[in-house]
Amino acid sequence: MNISSIIIKAKQEKWEEILLAINAITNAEVALHEKDKSIIIATIEANDTQEEIQILQKIQKIHGVLSADMHLTYSESDLKDCKMQADKIAELIDTTPIESMQYSGDIKKFLK
Repeated sequence: MNISSIIIKAKQEKWEEILLAINAITNAEVALHEKDKSIIIATIEANDTQEEIQILQKIQKIHGVLSADMHLTYSESDLKDCKMQADKIAELIDTTPIESMQYSGDIKKFLK
């Protein structure tokens, strides 16, 4: 199971229709939204990366959506052998210099 957050920039004049359209997509849900800033945060659940991308593409095609990009993604299979507890992971995130962190979440590497 994959769970991802999507940051959406949308037209304010289509706000309610956009919120309804996102929530109508299977396995997509509006988590937060601020109309004044034209920003919506949605979450999606999918069985795999391909399904995640398909849901993201459906959101991107909604009339009034200016942009929709995956922000964070969590995959059970990536962390199934993780032996660290959440508080230790959070401590590492808070104390590790950003220059020494490696980013490996580029969704393009999963596209077929």
